[in-house]
Amino acid sequence: MGLGSALALGAWATPPAPPQMLRGWPLYERFCLPCHGSRGDGHGPAAPYVWPAPRVFTRSEFRWRSAAAGQPASDDDLRTTIRLGAPGTSMPGFASSLVPVQIDDLIEVVRAFAPAGEDRAAPPIALGPPPPPDSVRGAALWRDKGCPTCHGAGGDGHGASSALPAPPYDLTTVLHRPREPGVEAYRFAAAQSIATGLPGTTMPSYAGTLARADLWALADHVVAIAGQGDRRARHAMDPATIDADRRAPITTGTWPGQGDAGAAAVFGEPIAPQGPPPANLAPAQASLHARQCARCHAKQSREWETSLHRGAASPGLLAQTEYGMTPADRAGCLRCHAPLAEQAGDAALRGDSVSCAGCHVRGWVRRGPPNVSPQLLPLPGYPLVTLGLYERADFCLPCHQLPPRDAVAGRPLLDTYKEWLEGPYMSRGVQCQHCHMPNREHALLGIHDPPTFRQGIELGARAHRHGAAVTVVATLKNIGAGHYLPTTPTPAAWLSITLLDARGRPIDGATDRHRIGRDIWFDGTWHERADTRIPPGETFTFARAWTAGRTAQAAAARIAIEVHPDDFYERFYAEKLAGTLAPAQRALYQQALTRALGSRYLAEQRDVPIEP
Repeated sequence: MGLGSALALGAWATPPAPPQMLRGWPLYERFCLPCHGSRGDGHGPAAPYVWPAPRVFTRSEFRWRSAAAGQPASDDDLRTTIRLGAPGTSMPGFASSLVPVQIDDLIEVVRAFAPAGEDRAAPPIALGPPPPPDSVRGAALWRDKGCPTCHGAGGDGHGASSALPAPPYDLTTVLHRPREPGVEAYRFAAAQSIATGLPGTTMPSYAGTLARADLWALADHVVAIAGQGDRRARHAMDPATIDADRRAPITTGTWPGQGDAGAAAVFGEPIAPQGPPPANLAPAQASLHARQCARCHAKQSREWETSLHRGAASPGLLAQTEYGMTPADRAGCLRCHAPLAEQAGDAALRGDSVSCAGCHVRGWVRRGPPNVSPQLLPLPGYPLVTLGLYERADFCLPCHQLPPRDAVAGRPLLDTYKEWLEGPYMSRGVQCQHCHMPNREHALLGIHDPPTFRQGIELGARAHRHGAAVTVVATLKNIGAGHYLPTTPTPAAWLSITLLDARGRPIDGATDRHRIGRDIWFDGTWHERADTRIPPGETFTFARAWTAGRTAQAAAARIAIEVHPDDFYERFYAEKLAGTLAPAQRALYQQALTRALGSRYLAEQRDVPIEP
């Protein structure tokens, strides 16, 4: 090959840097990888829990473009999507958490996943100044141009041709195109989508087919039928996702992402036996027992000893798994409560529950977060692999999020990770570890810890008298939990109101309380009675009025929050104890019930005077 040929083929050109080598990769890993994956292929660990399916960057699959059909999205298009998100979907906006230079760094990473040679220079379609609204003409164009064929006469997405691989949008809810708030921005977004079409769907481009005035008029009709809500659907999962997962192999207790070998080695499948320890390990390093880890990690061990992880192999669990449970069901429980393969046959090791090795040792190689603490002296030959997974919320996903197949009333019984995804914390980069492992502490505090619960709530109350009636309004706001409060069906928080006389004594018959939690029951199949949990940043209001009786004596109202961290299991253990049990099993259930009842606490109580 001659010099000219080599230059022509770019043999001396610098190859493009892989995404992981770019400055924006740490940002991508925290904000984008959970959905779009480590390879940009849309197979991140959060993909099963979001709607719609994450965009595939390796195909430059960007629907929100300002250029003509067939042209790639511009950097400005990507910048708008990252800043504002897509209303009505799981894609949040990051304008409040990322500065412009960070967004540009993310765009560089996203572009690095694209096929080589993609052209970014695509001029936007000029829609011109918006004319006065004309929804009447828009409605006529809607009919004349065949829009009801896909979207339906009313725009709800149920037209005669709606059974498409990419179903038509329901335009009566909310337009998904990223945009600023306000009706004019909504109108412009609708006009852009009509002009450019949507790649990956059957929605064509009408630029050049319709006059600009008609594009705007058609957009006016879309605005007229739209719901205008900007809040993302965050409750029930897509039924098609639930059905598909129920037909797939069981993956409970595993990390569902693809393409990240390091993350998959931690929780990608049930933890394999460690095998014989390598000869180069010191005796303490060649042990899976937490007490040996404590020799070097004393601080972490002291914190872990107080945690629920330490007690996950509890009497209540053992009463179920050791008596009559099928091997498959037992393995499913232990996968989270005592995850090491060796714990299944070693009662002493199983007593460590979710131990140091359960999270950090695979094949005798230690794994942990980047930036190892300088307080730990380096050990030559110490087998250590650092992974960003340990500082991301999807590290907690395998045991704190059940898959779609386990949905009850459209939501898995454990839905904590999805609640975090759909809430305000994910878009701000706040991970589970920020709240539950501050400063990398291993106490892993949650609802069983009264100070932690108190940090997550804001209680408000007011009471007034009108004639013979007394009305009390109590409010409870979730100000500190990045998921629903409480998140799992196990706990319940009771918000109560009691009238007090002038001496501070409760008045008979003048009290009421409301359960806050997800109330479920099982009769061979799971059912949901009610779900009164409080989403992040939202407020529950409980109002009660007394109009007769002894309200004349009422001088104040007492507002209280009492927490039962093991509410579901209190009932479950009591039901088991009412039946016939082996003596050892009965002793375990009795111990479990005593522990559950003993976990109750009064989180907050205040007395407010009744105002005239």
